[in-house]
Amino acid sequence: MSYPINLNVEDKICVVLGGGHVAFRKICGLIEANARIILIAPEICSDIKNLVDINQVEWRQQNYSSGCIPNGFIFIAATNDEEVNKLAAMEAAKKNMLVNQVTNKSANFTIPSVIRQGNLTLTISTEGLSPALSKYIRLYLENQFNENFAIWLERLSKIRDEVKNKIKTVQEREQFWRNVMSDENFLLVQSGELDKAEVNICNALNSYRSKSQDGSY
Repeated sequence: MSYPINLNVEDKICVVLGGGHVAFRKICGLIEANARIILIAPEICSDIKNLVDINQVEWRQQNYSSGCIPNGFIFIAATNDEEVNKLAAMEAAKKNMLVNQVTNKSANFTIPSVIRQGNLTLTISTEGLSPALSKYIRLYLENQFNENFAIWLERLSKIRDEVKNKIKTVQEREQFWRNVMSDENFLLVQSGELDKAEVNICNALNSYRSKSQDGSY
């Protein structure tokens, strides 16, 4: 069982080996995280070529050979040659890089399926047992957590500051949030009725203040 973690790779060098569609998917995730990407491959697919053309990827046009991997934070071996992936991963590991191999389970990290809505990030992993199930769950959750939740998260951040000011103890704040994170408010956000959901939370906060002042809490 792996230990889930979110990595900050902004401006960090991440090296990808391979120029096909698997490599392209890995590169897209790194771009979203604002990584500096170096790609090693003799040829690249058209999707990657588009990224190279707009300077989002630095392409080193060559086959893998010992010593060609630059120092970096992450290394992803994404060729269709398992032996090449293995050799390259071993070299990257010696450089103390985090290593992901798409054709070998001995890598020291895996990349889960990801859903991003603004600052909301959901990840799904089946520990490599069933990528198909992981994809199904991702598609299902994408329908549940639509783009409205990115906006809602920003609103919640502002409400959270107000809650901190009005509810003084950690335990009381936790109880307040448990109460307002309800199915009703979830469905309102999902359907785009964010204002109604916000009113519900503000009313709950005002009600809390009133009860607190009269000694009910």
